Amino acid sequence: MKLFILLLTSIAIRGEEIKVETDFICIGNVEHEIDVLKTDLDRPYSLVVDYSTNVLYFSYSLNNIDDVFKTGFINLNTKEFDDLEGVENGFTQTIDQNKHQVYIGTNDGIYRYEHAKKAAEFYALSGTDIWHIYYKDVIYYSIFPNQFFYTYINGDVVKFKDLQDTKVDQFVIDNEDVMFFTNATGLYGQRKGTDAAKLYNEYATDGVRALTTDINGNVFFCRFDGIYTVDKAMASVNKIVDLSDVYSLAFDNVNNIIYSDESKIVRLKPKKDKAC
Repeated sequence: MKLFILLLTSIAIRGEEIKVETDFICIGNVEHEIDVLKTDLDRPYSLVVDYSTNVLYFSYSLNNIDDVFKTGFINLNTKEFDDLEGVENGFTQTIDQNKHQVYIGTNDGIYRYEHAKKAAEFYALSGTDIWHIYYKDVIYYSIFPNQFFYTYINGDVVKFKDLQDTKVDQFVIDNEDVMFFTNATGLYGQRKGTDAAKLYNEYATDGVRALTTDINGNVFFCRFDGIYTVDKAMASVNKIVDLSDVYSLAFDNVNNIIYSDESKIVRLKPKKDKAC
């Protein structure tokens, strides 16, 4: 986990410029309210949203000295905040959007959390230090420190054949079944079921901090200096907003951008009657 801490030390969507102002952000000529969801957090990251409940889950550091982490949640409708009980050192999380279950990777395996019951239980892989976890049909995960990628299906652990010898920091699958992943060398795209990866951008230093999709399956990511999206037609990336110390990124169930910086979590809410 220490490696992760070391790494953490105009907006345009589809080509439309977004200007950052003091009290709002202009996106496509529409003002977006800067809605601060939670402050006084230490480096919140691994943001994910359960679309059915509109609840945001995330991890944050309990202090800046030890590698100790906590998983919290914010109800995006009420702004209720709390920590998940029954999970120690929650480091990364993902959502099964069909069954509305949260899977949390820790330094001692995977836990499963059901928000309706407000209860977590151990799920699998005791003794395994989970680096990253992602759900789409099955559980994908990488482990610390080697960062190789695996699947967990019905109790069976299998090294993911599409990325057999590839290290993985972040991983998502888009709306066209293209996998995007990052590691210490950069951001890559690769159609699922193949072994031919395409380099989208090289990041030898200051790499990708978080990789996600919006509710339509389009890929976005963040680095220390802002938020980006990918252009598959050009195999390139486009910066969509300049921001300082962005740590993570997600979208709520109506596709509003949510991001975190070193101490808070913010949602950008469009004010459709406000042109800019």
